[in-house]
Amino acid sequence: MNNEKLLNRNFLMVVIGQMVSIFGNAVLRFALPLYILDQTGSSMIFGTILAIATIPTLLFSPLGGIMADRFNRRNLMVILDLLTAAVIGGFSFFLSTGPIILVIAALMVIFSIIQSFYQPAVQASIPLISSKDNLEKANGFISLVNALSNLLAPLFAGILYGALGIWPIMISAVICFFLAAVMEMFIIMRFERKHHDESIISIIRSDLKVSINYMVKDNSVIIKAMFVISGINLFLTPVILVGLPAIIKVKLGLSSQLYGLTQGVMAAGMIIGGIIISVVGKKIEIEEVYKMLFYASMGLLPIALSLSIKMSVMVVYWTISICCFVISIFITMCNITMISFIQRETPDHLIGKVISYIFMMARSTLPVGQAMYGFLFEVVIDYLNILLFVTALCSGWIAVYSKRVFSALPAKAKYDSVSH
Repeated sequence: MNNEKLLNRNFLMVVIGQMVSIFGNAVLRFALPLYILDQTGSSMIFGTILAIATIPTLLFSPLGGIMADRFNRRNLMVILDLLTAAVIGGFSFFLSTGPIILVIAALMVIFSIIQSFYQPAVQASIPLISSKDNLEKANGFISLVNALSNLLAPLFAGILYGALGIWPIMISAVICFFLAAVMEMFIIMRFERKHHDESIISIIRSDLKVSINYMVKDNSVIIKAMFVISGINLFLTPVILVGLPAIIKVKLGLSSQLYGLTQGVMAAGMIIGGIIISVVGKKIEIEEVYKMLFYASMGLLPIALSLSIKMSVMVVYWTISICCFVISIFITMCNITMISFIQRETPDHLIGKVISYIFMMARSTLPVGQAMYGFLFEVVIDYLNILLFVTALCSGWIAVYSKRVFSALPAKAKYDSVSH
């Protein structure tokens, strides 16, 4: 058993860099939908923009996985954070002069492309800076500190946006991504440069074939898990992403500050979920994931009920906030358990590519869900209770189906996932 300390220097540098980077990301994710809603009054427009911006993920994620396995992962993170800062800074100047919708759409498309390369590099780095025995703790700890960023960012952005508008938000995001890149420069991560004589096209074709063969033939449960996540991203994830600003700001007519508070409450749920996994992670088997998904799906029911009966606006608001807190706990626990299992089961030379496929497939249904809910929240704004009931039913069915996926996992793999 590897007794390497979890809180080593490299791990702390990654954690701090991620914390700052996620803060900048969360500030943007909070402010941009509010800005579009304030400028256009349409949740459908923002849902459509989110859907369009997600499409590059499907195209570039496999290439991002190849780069994560072929290049120095630390250098990739540094370069991509610096590039993100430059892109956000450049587009900031066009918000007041160019067509708002086109500017934000272009910004989010480019941001999505960068994230297609960034996320595989980050996730593939965790097994290099943490022993396999510590993967649950490592992922739980990273989720915990990132949730702190998500907790503070909406509160910070809500106050700043309400007082000064979108411009200071953009500048804050630029500073965050720049600081994250500086922190990542101090990470020491092992990397063996591979010499090859093939063309770039041949390398890409070969790497894609090897990784696909691994998932299809050697560890098919990963493919099945991807389909489960894709289903959740068609229903549960977009109903929260697109629905929260529409319900709180449009349906209930509440302020940006209260919307920011709800985002903070969700981040607090992520913190609790991260703490739980950090403490008991190895005691939760991968086959228990379906329970977490089911509980998260059922968290929509009280929200639907509160919108069905006559209640004060603030009672409905706090019902939404509390339910989102619970949903965040279980979704976080599910995500950490699954990513730790995949990181442990996948060889180091394939992990970037495998994670990129997961990222790609998990996001493949998200554009459809975002566009669908952007349309539905605008068209059926008076029947949101029915919409949420149906969404809870669909998400719950996917969670129950996932039980079959992980219950069929070979006994050895189940044992390895908790006591490798």
